[in-house]
Amino acid sequence: MAEIKFIPTERFYADVKDVMMPRLESLFSGKIEGKGSGHCGSKLFADKFTRKCEEKINEYVDRKFTYLTTSGTASITLMLLAQGIVPGDEIICTNFSCPASVMPIKMIGAVPVFTDINKYGQQDLTNIKSLITSKTKAIMITDLYGDCNDYDQVLGLGLPILNDSAQSFLTTYKGKQTVSIGDMSIISFSTNKNCPVFGTYGSISTDNDDLANKLRIMRKNGYENRDVGESIPYIGMNANPTEDKAIQLLCSLEMLPVWQQRRKEIAEKYREKLSGVGVCFRPSPEYSETNNHKFSLMVDNKWNFRDGMSDHGVETQLHYTYNFSKTPVFGENAEQNMPGTEYFQKHAISIPSNPWLTDAETDQIIDAVKNCVTDKDLELCQKM
Repeated sequence: MAEIKFIPTERFYADVKDVMMPRLESLFSGKIEGKGSGHCGSKLFADKFTRKCEEKINEYVDRKFTYLTTSGTASITLMLLAQGIVPGDEIICTNFSCPASVMPIKMIGAVPVFTDINKYGQQDLTNIKSLITSKTKAIMITDLYGDCNDYDQVLGLGLPILNDSAQSFLTTYKGKQTVSIGDMSIISFSTNKNCPVFGTYGSISTDNDDLANKLRIMRKNGYENRDVGESIPYIGMNANPTEDKAIQLLCSLEMLPVWQQRRKEIAEKYREKLSGVGVCFRPSPEYSETNNHKFSLMVDNKWNFRDGMSDHGVETQLHYTYNFSKTPVFGENAEQNMPGTEYFQKHAISIPSNPWLTDAETDQIIDAVKNCVTDKDLELCQKM
């Protein structure tokens, strides 16, 4: 039995190659117009497709400015730098996510102050005021699983809101695009996201003119043109995007409506066919309209469930296995009690929901889930 991959990259390539390859050919054969910028004037930095991507993202999310970067992690780092975060500053952030969500805080020398997560897998913001001190300089909100956080709980607290929308591109909060919320927001692009590219890519958006100018320069090592001997206005990093990656991303942005519709169809099928069989769905908040980035189940033992699904030819993924407050590298808040995190650590697992699944494959996945459900999974559902 052939394994159903969580992300079949060869099918993603098949979807975009007819448009992508001629564009890449025009770039590498020197047919792209433009002098180029950055590294020795290379046309890999000519900005034609980069700007098209930035304009397309702005259209999707209703932002004034968007700049592409080399990754979601680079985007978060730039967001912190542009906000003026320095060593010793405290940043309120999630305790449960991909480590790349909070690693830049430590890299800058700032202090992460962790929030637990709630039953939706989003940050528990109900007592966030108790975490604010004189050292708090920003609140970073990280959306997970294609849903989003309850932003009304943090807007109006008088602190900058830095929005990690790596997993919530095209998700809406009370009808508003999540990427349009906050002082700055980032998106992450990779094969594991709802808008895929090979490798990694990122973007950062804002409506603030001053922040936009900083971000534009900071992503190019903090200066605009090294050939004229100008001063270096900002501390920056090499996060300047290249045109070959922008071509990939533009193809995905153009295909996104088709892929999003297919993800929705698959999620609806799972909910219909798996309801009442003894397995729980991760609940979604009413205020959020999901982008169906992940379809996650809550099972008694996700490692055993993963092994069972593998035996039935289905690859799954564990989102996530980390408890940052108990991780020595993050140290400062290691004794915090995080019951929401511990619950998701033990029980949350994602099944394939990519837009390239065939109907026969989704049927196989549904049958595999039914065969892997245990009495303990049913008991867990009854407790939720």
